[in-house]
Amino acid sequence: MRVSLVAMALCATTAPSTAFEIFGVRLFGREDGPPPPADAVAYEPALTVTGAEGLTKPLRGASRLVADNGEPVVGPPGLLARARGDYQRLLGILYANGHYGGTISITVDGREAADIPIDATFGETANVAITVDTGPVYLFDSISIKNRPGVILDDNTLPKTPEELGLRTGETARSTAVLDAESALVGRWREAGHPKARIGTRTASARHRAEAVDVAIVAEPGRRAVFGESTVEGTDRMDPGFVAYYADLPEGEQFDPDDIERARDQLRRLEVFQATRVVEADAVTDEGTLPILFSVAERKRRVVGGGVEFSSIDGVGVEGYWRHRNLFGRAEKLRLEGRVGGINADDPDEYNYRIAAAFLAPGIGTPYTDVSARVWGEQLAPDTFRARTAGVRAGVSHRFTPRLQADAFLQAEAATIDRTRVGDGEFFTLSAPMAINYDGSNNALDPTSGFRVGLKAEPFVETVNANLGVVSEAELSAYYGFANDRIVLAGRVQAASILGTPLDETPANRLYFAGGGDSIRGYPYKEVGPRDAQGRIVGGRSVFTASAEVRARITESFGAVAFADAGNAFSSQLPDFSEPLKVGVGLGIRYYTGLGPIRLDVGVPLSPNNGDPAVAVYIGLGQAF
Repeated sequence: MRVSLVAMALCATTAPSTAFEIFGVRLFGREDGPPPPADAVAYEPALTVTGAEGLTKPLRGASRLVADNGEPVVGPPGLLARARGDYQRLLGILYANGHYGGTISITVDGREAADIPIDATFGETANVAITVDTGPVYLFDSISIKNRPGVILDDNTLPKTPEELGLRTGETARSTAVLDAESALVGRWREAGHPKARIGTRTASARHRAEAVDVAIVAEPGRRAVFGESTVEGTDRMDPGFVAYYADLPEGEQFDPDDIERARDQLRRLEVFQATRVVEADAVTDEGTLPILFSVAERKRRVVGGGVEFSSIDGVGVEGYWRHRNLFGRAEKLRLEGRVGGINADDPDEYNYRIAAAFLAPGIGTPYTDVSARVWGEQLAPDTFRARTAGVRAGVSHRFTPRLQADAFLQAEAATIDRTRVGDGEFFTLSAPMAINYDGSNNALDPTSGFRVGLKAEPFVETVNANLGVVSEAELSAYYGFANDRIVLAGRVQAASILGTPLDETPANRLYFAGGGDSIRGYPYKEVGPRDAQGRIVGGRSVFTASAEVRARITESFGAVAFADAGNAFSSQLPDFSEPLKVGVGLGIRYYTGLGPIRLDVGVPLSPNNGDPAVAVYIGLGQAF
């Protein structure tokens, strides 16, 4: 028989995923499976679409007969089950695109699959023909929505209205528009403080002669509620009272799903849970409260990790760390780390070394305030100088909103610097680093829209030379995506300065240099800046850099980037552009993973100094900025 599309069906489809395995983690590519069973049935599917031929691709993706071709089917019953399931899957695609008067036919060896008995037999390779006549596009006609929420005062983004989602007279009658409108109605009622809002009834009927669909929806908002008591289950070593405090759901305040999401994000920030669920009570209490349960599962408290980075100019870097996620039951963190970098010289005394210990206690004073401390010892040995430092820093970080954070620290640092004619000797610096950062981008590692702003200021006193001054830095990044974010334009501008100290009394490790993978690609690390009479780079008290990228996502897994970087460091306290900007250009590729894109960039300097290489290669995780 042929199946006529006369009933409303709302469904979703999923496409099979592929994977590639590294250290047991599959990223793409199919795993070789076991040999097919003895009674496996082979078949050859053919899909023919008439009418709206633009639906061929989504129909092909929805069909399991097509998508799973090549995977063994156990006996004729397995093939028939796959074919009969395709009727509904293909039907869903047609309804999702406003086609309610078409037909679907699936035949196996010339017989309609819906009519073939379960004990049928087929030839050595069954011929499967899938024929879809999409029919005309239907339009929404009569639309009735009862119990809409009124004006909602909310400082976050509200769900769109049903009309904004396409549920209005004269629009293509997409079944997805009905589902989306229902979700939006429930979401808007929840934003208005009604946690148990739901759709009471929905009637959707197609009038085939008129090629129209009528829809009637009745929403049931339920009672308005305030947050009730928060309880916690599933903790092992974590203090459940601290978990509820840190989640910070305001008991007694009107229910708001944005607060639920913020509480969920808060608990993720603790990094001690492998699973977190925020469970709303089944019903609002007689007192009008909604109790909340936080159900959590703790991760292992200790973790060991490491990484490797490579630059064709700067050499290889290796680092490792040990971390404790929950020292005393309130997600206090201790991290011990070590790093060796610049491994491109014969003499280990020329490498870069760092050892450090860091402690962080979250939720001190408020759920959004963290107290942290760090001690370190380091050798930094670029070609321009060698600095051996030891320091300690302690302070607080506060999140005003999920996007806006401010930091304030006190710091002491002792440094011995040699192999440079500017900024060498012994230094002891007391300072107060402060920063404020706003992240308005849509993704930390691979942004496609929005912007980021960072401002830093560090007043200091250097006691050996009795100098007072301030370090200031500013950075702005912006992102604009189009073509469904498959092409992204990205730009960054950075500027920094040191005010108040003579150039030759400023520690060389505090002076500014440009060049390298996070600055001007194509030039060696810290090899762009002011030079002395012999042409040796000495660093400056200010710096300016700018970068632009065009990022194109070619497939779901791979992308390409074209970039241009420019900048320089200057002897003056503010960038005066007395020296021309150095420019580097290049191309890169991106491999997209669940952790963010893996980056490989090849940069070429357009105005290299004597001795600079003609090309530089950089590898890292995440976009360059």
